[in-house]
Amino acid sequence: MPSGLFCAQASAFGRDDDVAKRALLAALNNAWAASHGQIDDMYVIFNIKVPERYREIKVRRMIEQAAPDTEKLNVPIACVDVSVLPCVSDAVAECVVCGRVKKNCQSTIHAGDDIVMTKWIGIEGTALMAAGSYNDLCKRYPSDMITAAQNFNEYLSVSKEASVIAEAATAVKSDACYMKAAREGGIFKALWELAADNGVGLVADLKSIPVKQETIEICEFFDLNPYELLSGGSLLAVTAHGADVVGLLADKGINAAVIGRICDGNDRVIKHDEETRFLEPAKSDEIFRYYEAAK
Repeated sequence: MPSGLFCAQASAFGRDDDVAKRALLAALNNAWAASHGQIDDMYVIFNIKVPERYREIKVRRMIEQAAPDTEKLNVPIACVDVSVLPCVSDAVAECVVCGRVKKNCQSTIHAGDDIVMTKWIGIEGTALMAAGSYNDLCKRYPSDMITAAQNFNEYLSVSKEASVIAEAATAVKSDACYMKAAREGGIFKALWELAADNGVGLVADLKSIPVKQETIEICEFFDLNPYELLSGGSLLAVTAHGADVVGLLADKGINAAVIGRICDGNDRVIKHDEETRFLEPAKSDEIFRYYEAAK
């Protein structure tokens, strides 16, 4: 990416007070990934749409939930525009992050490069389901497990790992790592887009993809695929030095794993033991199936 002004955006919807916070962190994650962690002088703009039943205090709480993250990351809120619309059933928060890319960062992907994934798949979707269906889930699982899943929102920012990965590329004197923030459509969609955006093939090992036990159990409860579940907070990075990057991330307390490699050609393959399957473009996110069933 060339240096200069840059904008990234993301959206979130739901009935929770964290909807603006989730949109903010997703937009910031997109900005950090696209700029290889080399963006500063940032500010954010919110466009929030709410149904007519929402009271002003509910909208105020949404902004208050996002404010600590903007202060912690030194990213001021420049504008908040709120629209009350009869056509929406739940709140929709759109966030645009604008900033300045500090230097020209061009990433180059080669066959044989490693694919590193940070944190765990499905953590954003897991937190939403744990909060939205707490009582039902506690009928099958221990309440402390569901409470822990509710708190997965604390992992939704990728700012720390984006900086570590960018520093790792400098340390090994390699090209800037290609980074992609995973989110809607889960890790399968993120892998597909990584390959499609760069015109490459890949092979990923299903057993190497980190997943929390809470995510497995909650997805089983609702009969959902955790690999296609909202995965905000996970970052993909392509680097020739995957093991080194994972080690540096571990030194900073960030869970990460090498989950695959880049290949010649255009095949996007998922391996599970001796079985293989081809990735297909994700049609939707499993969180929408959850919301549909909950109506």
